Amino acid sequence: MGLDMYLTGDKYFHENPAIDEGYQVKSHRLRLGQWRKHPNLHGYIVENFAEGEDECQEIQLEDTDIRQILQAIKDNALPFTEGFFFGESDGSEKQEDIEIFTKALEWLLNPSIRR
Repeated sequence: MGLDMYLTGDKYFHENPAIDEGYQVKSHRLRLGQWRKHPNLHGYIVENFAEGEDECQEIQLEDTDIRQILQAIKDNALPFTEGFFFGESDGSEKQEDIEIFTKALEWLLNPSIRR
């Protein structure tokens, strides 16, 4: 039990698809980042990109969304968020958050990285 979040990216093969077990692979899902018990980040994403609805659903993020999240992290603007089994954000996550979202944004915006 706990608050686990994953930042994923889908890598699609339109040309020269990879082969797995004799079949063409349409896409791979990459884990670009993950967090355990970081409720403030969770609360920010749910409030700003899921209309406040927390149903353990996937939340689609565009490059502008990632930029917004990065800025909120840098500005210490993640809201205090609490919940059952959420744990507590203590601020030690900031540098890792910045690194994860910066690398994810670079991956998203640079097609040569995704090949």
